[in-house]
Amino acid sequence: MHIVNITDIRQNASKIITRVVESGEPAVVLQRSKPVVYIVGASAYEEMLRKLEAAENLFRVAETKNTLQEITRLREKMARRGKQQDSVPLIRELREGRVR
Repeated sequence: MHIVNITDIRQNASKIITRVVESGEPAVVLQRSKPVVYIVGASAYEEMLRKLEAAENLFRVAETKNTLQEITRLREKMARRGKQQDSVPLIRELREGRVR
């Protein structure tokens, strides 16, 4: 990763951008010795967005799977009770995460 400071950006922005594009290596811009901005090529940025979206989709799938498992447990618990009872206690247990 190439490290530049704010002054370098002001004076040599086009050179820094060209280096990032040609090498594919990102640059980090420091201000008072702290990173404030990363400069990455457009294709690298778009690839990061695609990977982030894929990760978010996997997370949603996992959440959905967990929710369906909780619903299955709730149905099994209701079936074990045999008769139709007031569902308020079961719903409360489900909300509080006590249904197992």
